[in-house]
Amino acid sequence: MIISHKYKFLFIGLPFSASSAITKELHEKYEGKPFLRKHSLYHEFLKVATKEEKDFFVFAVLRNPMEIVITMYEKMRTNAKGNYTNPELFKENGGHITKKQRRIYQYIKDNNASFQEYFLKFYNQPYNNLSSLTLNHCDFIIRYEKLNEDYESALIKIGIQNPDPLQTANRTDSKKKSLNEYYTEDIQSRCNLVFGPFLKKYNLSFPENWGNSKIPIYASILFNISTYFRKLKWRFQKHTKRKSIKSSIYGKMQREKENDRI
Repeated sequence: MIISHKYKFLFIGLPFSASSAITKELHEKYEGKPFLRKHSLYHEFLKVATKEEKDFFVFAVLRNPMEIVITMYEKMRTNAKGNYTNPELFKENGGHITKKQRRIYQYIKDNNASFQEYFLKFYNQPYNNLSSLTLNHCDFIIRYEKLNEDYESALIKIGIQNPDPLQTANRTDSKKKSLNEYYTEDIQSRCNLVFGPFLKKYNLSFPENWGNSKIPIYASILFNISTYFRKLKWRFQKHTKRKSIKSSIYGKMQREKENDRI
């Protein structure tokens, strides 16, 4: 989460949605400062924000969950940056890597699991994520497929003239592949259940060559129920105040902020 009192904006960084790249740019060029944790949500912000800050321009990024699931698989398959074997990052130690994520990582490693095997084993319910707790609070939503264009539009709305193009960070090379290379015909019917309700809610779509994908009625019902309970869970969940690791983009920013106070 990044805040700027000069330009009066709040950026909510959702996981796997270019949050590192945007966080870095807002910090280096537009006086953005770290606020709470990297992936803190709007209801956490409201608990500590001043009256003036509550009127700031709020924006975040919406990304197709089909791409997010691919990114998660590739990061686990390669153990990106050693994250899934680094105890400092484990949830029970104040980090963000959960026991479930480590179990999935271990399954992929032990079985040399393909994307299709991973998807069929771990995705059998309607997909949901932190977007359902965030996007309805936003004044502007950046669409990941129009990342650079929408990022510049957001800055112009804030009042920044001629903003610099966004420089990407933490990219995964495999994301350049087509969705069809991962979501092969044998798993596409599962995608209707898993992704259909989310895609419909946020006006996203399956690949055009899939034809007319029907969303099971019960999938939409389960999606709405999970959204309701997700909001309840996060509203009462206690969050760690532990800083991000020193080598991360957000971790460096947090420590810069502390040094500024000395």
